[in-house]
Amino acid sequence: MRPRIVRRGPVRPWWLWTSPTSIDRRPGSGPQKGRADAGRLSLPTRSLPPSAAAISRTDYGRRVTIKGSGQSIRGNVTRILFFLLAVCPSLTLEVFGQTTRSTVRGTVTDPSLRPLADANVGLRNTATGAAREARTSADGRFTFAAVTPGEYLLSVSSGSGAPYEERLTVLVNQDILAEIRLEPAAASRVEVTSTRGMLKTETASLGVTIENRLVTGLPLDGRNFLELSLLTPGAVPAAEGSAGSTRGDFAFNINGSREDGNNFLLDGVYNGDPKLNTFGVVSAVDSIREFEVAASTYDASFSRNAGAQVNVVTRSGSNEIHGTAYEFFRNGAMDARNFFVPAGEKDPRYQRNQYGFSLGAPVRRNRTFLFGDYEGRRVREGITRATNVPTALERAGDFSQSGIPFLIDLFTQQPFPGARIPRERIHPIGAGIANLYPLPTRDVRGQNFVSSPAQRDRNDQFDARLDHQLRPASDLSVRYSMADRNLFDPFAGAAFASIPGWGNDVLRRSQNLMLAETHAFTPSLLNEFRAAFTRVSQGVLAEGRNGIQNAQIGLPVISRNPRDAGMSLITVPGYSNIGDDYNAPQQSSTNTFQVLDTATWVRGRSIVKLGFDFRRLQQNAFRDVQARGFINFVGFTGNALAELIQGIPAVSGVARLDNPQYLRTSSYNFFVNNQWRATARLTLTLGVRYEYNSPAVDRFDRANLYDPASGRLTPVGSGSLPRSGYAADRNNFAPRLGVAYRLGEKSVLRGGYGLYFDQSALAPGEGLYFSAPYYDFRLFVFDARFPLLLHDPFPANYPIPIPNSATAFQRDLRSPYVQHFNFNIQRSLGSSRALEVGYVGSKGTKLLSARDLNQPGPSAAQFNPRPNPAFGDVTVLESRANSNYHSLQTRLQQRLSHGLSVLASYAWAKSIDDASAFFSSTGDGNFPQDSRNARLERARSNFDVRHRFTMAYAYDLPLGKGLLRGGWQTFGVWTLQTGRPFTVALPSADDNSGTGISVLGFGSNDRPHALRNPALASPTPERWFDTAAFARPARGTFGNAGRNILDGDGLQSINASLVKNFALREAMTLQFRAEFFNFFNQVNFDLPDLFFGSPTFGRVNSARPPRHVQFGLKFLF
Repeated sequence: MRPRIVRRGPVRPWWLWTSPTSIDRRPGSGPQKGRADAGRLSLPTRSLPPSAAAISRTDYGRRVTIKGSGQSIRGNVTRILFFLLAVCPSLTLEVFGQTTRSTVRGTVTDPSLRPLADANVGLRNTATGAAREARTSADGRFTFAAVTPGEYLLSVSSGSGAPYEERLTVLVNQDILAEIRLEPAAASRVEVTSTRGMLKTETASLGVTIENRLVTGLPLDGRNFLELSLLTPGAVPAAEGSAGSTRGDFAFNINGSREDGNNFLLDGVYNGDPKLNTFGVVSAVDSIREFEVAASTYDASFSRNAGAQVNVVTRSGSNEIHGTAYEFFRNGAMDARNFFVPAGEKDPRYQRNQYGFSLGAPVRRNRTFLFGDYEGRRVREGITRATNVPTALERAGDFSQSGIPFLIDLFTQQPFPGARIPRERIHPIGAGIANLYPLPTRDVRGQNFVSSPAQRDRNDQFDARLDHQLRPASDLSVRYSMADRNLFDPFAGAAFASIPGWGNDVLRRSQNLMLAETHAFTPSLLNEFRAAFTRVSQGVLAEGRNGIQNAQIGLPVISRNPRDAGMSLITVPGYSNIGDDYNAPQQSSTNTFQVLDTATWVRGRSIVKLGFDFRRLQQNAFRDVQARGFINFVGFTGNALAELIQGIPAVSGVARLDNPQYLRTSSYNFFVNNQWRATARLTLTLGVRYEYNSPAVDRFDRANLYDPASGRLTPVGSGSLPRSGYAADRNNFAPRLGVAYRLGEKSVLRGGYGLYFDQSALAPGEGLYFSAPYYDFRLFVFDARFPLLLHDPFPANYPIPIPNSATAFQRDLRSPYVQHFNFNIQRSLGSSRALEVGYVGSKGTKLLSARDLNQPGPSAAQFNPRPNPAFGDVTVLESRANSNYHSLQTRLQQRLSHGLSVLASYAWAKSIDDASAFFSSTGDGNFPQDSRNARLERARSNFDVRHRFTMAYAYDLPLGKGLLRGGWQTFGVWTLQTGRPFTVALPSADDNSGTGISVLGFGSNDRPHALRNPALASPTPERWFDTAAFARPARGTFGNAGRNILDGDGLQSINASLVKNFALREAMTLQFRAEFFNFFNQVNFDLPDLFFGSPTFGRVNSARPPRHVQFGLKFLF
């Protein structure tokens, strides 16, 4: 019988955050209450076609059809679904999920080592009292599947031996094998404190599990537990300025995978933002029991991405009331001085307060438990920028004291006498803009203005969890987590204004709701069902929306939408840019609905898992890129500011847009995995996974894409062009193989291979929305016959039209995938210590990248015709890029023994690719210099770090007992790594090759000539590399300098803390913490100025934070 599926309308609980206004779904629809895909957006009502993206699910047995697209999910998906239903009728739903549960199994023998049948084996959670029992089989085996992480008492009783008890610590996603030999019945009760699990004798998966002692104890700047991911061998911080690491966010690469290739899980359900594949809710440290970072060759139960699987397990209540209350305080007065703060100037202000509490308690002992926590963080930080602003003389047109050799009159082609612009030639709008700059604060040529406006960061986060035992064989968990962030960033970024008044307000709210039910049909057959909802809403609003606007200074206003209020970005080389970030405003709300289920069956020597994971993704957004436009002055008359004052722009551009985003996509995942203990020494893990990710489509099909075959824009869903712009990839079968061979009692040899598909972020799919007529971007370039004028920088009838740009997708765009492989040996060094040494590698194929499909050949002509002259650049998204990674990795781990816990790792690695990410980072644009020959981009990855060592430790200092001598602890994290590479480039607006500039923000990507090896044996901040080794190529040619040929500074940092615990009374402790970050105040430089021709080319202008101190007070009960 076909399973009956009852569909009900979605119900929005009151606690799921929405704004007062919903998205207008159809003309005149008004707010749509109760809609599950409503977001925190307010878009202008316009005539929209009826939704063409409705999903018909009337019969799972036949087909799932996307109306209007002709696409259906047939064949393999349906067959696998019915296979799972047939072989496992006990599944609650036809679903799967990543598990946080573990397995405890083993054998019981009598004193003569014969298997003991029918012995009673018990497993009791010492915190909640939850107990399970099993009987050993004829060959003495017992199994407890789907065990929640925690502290347990394993007991064995039989008439053939003395009673046995063993205390076990069960970690997340662990397989514990207990081989128990009973003592003679005449012996007394045997009690053992277990250290099992140090050797991974049953799996080839690589990664680390970080226990609660380290999670809560290690010094974390900002208390972001995700930073502990960097303790995993092969993990490195993401490249500076990458899409996932801006504005204080955290991102990392691991084992050669991209930063957007990591998957974040919270209690086994998805906890990420699919827009950029970053994290969702970052829970407070005190809410976390432990977390696991699975790094390579993990089994088929893990999904979605090819990088790390970060699996966080939150705490639950217990039979005893327990909790914490705390505050951490940091003030800039206790910090060391930044290396680049000028002498005689005050350090910028810094103050951070982080406070919160956690509480766990029983509602009904041994059955129902509650846990909740809250954390708030308030940060106020002075951000220092040194830049150049016009002097009082320059604002009046007098450049006689500016040190320029000449100042040309554009119309007479003769120098202005004395480098002074006549009063009648001063443009009132240009003079008005020049007067918007603040006056200089010091007499330093090129950097005469220093400011330290306050960055304000407000964060609030909480979790609430309920655990309930429905019956002895069934558990229920419900958890809701939310995190709010309200950040004011006084500087929008390196490409924007370096003076106060033009920052951004950044808003973010993330939510995660989880329901989980675990049912044990027998001790060896369990089912885990989960349902989840994740929403991430975020926006960026320009500070100037309530300040100076175009109309006030005489510039035209193109967009009449109030949210686009502000000032055009004015670029003046040699001086700070001025105006608002042209990427703002933007807002998005991504919803992920997830249903998943895992069935675990332990039979004999095998642990079989199978299941299904379904996700529905929605993104409702707007991005008003260039709605106010930009105006560039380049300085071809001798000084760019002089051109501004005369009102003669060189380049300008503006967009007329009506492109709200309604992206929709779904993901179907099936897997089966068998962990088979073939012999007493050999364990094999065999698995296969099938993944289908439907291409993202617009709900209303309001998109045009460039069609290379016809050479024109084509509406999506018409003719042979699919609604998404590319055909679905239905061949995503991912095999997994792991081998673990025990060489003896203390050593295990392990190796594995796995193929992992990457579900690409939604952000590149936004390319659907950036083609005419929905996004009509116009570019205007100065011509001597028809000069641009500042009072009309965006002329409606410019005689030299610049064609529109467009976007295209590779028609057969494939799912990116990474093959992981490793071989290592693990050795036990005592009862609580293990060493692991091995080779780890990966190979990425068909990775997402971009290039200009309409790039002309190099030319020195002012107007270089493109292959299709009707268009400007045509950015095509394609599965072209490749990568490979090889490394030697070591890991030493000691679990708590004699008061000491240690986790140390080292990696000697090399990563190579031809595009390290889809979006740019500070050291590389990730866009080819020559789109016709993208193979020349092959080089070291942006995140390539040759050597990296980390060590985390926790130590109970043996100073004695008593009020003063007892209770001392120390924690620390040591990090040592070599530098990452970067690329020397021409300024992004300098189209020296004549091959065009990408309007999507990639710039021109031209590179200079390298005359010799530019690396210096002893680089200094003033001269990090040999700048004389570079030269500008001849006009109309490409430079020969390669990508990522130079290295930045390494990283040396020791974070340490000293902790004193005061025992107040039984089960109550007051803890004082002093935490020191960059304890030895090592100067770790940022990347140098990499733009050829810049006044500071080759110089380092900033550094990572110096030593800073944080104090904390914590009450534990």
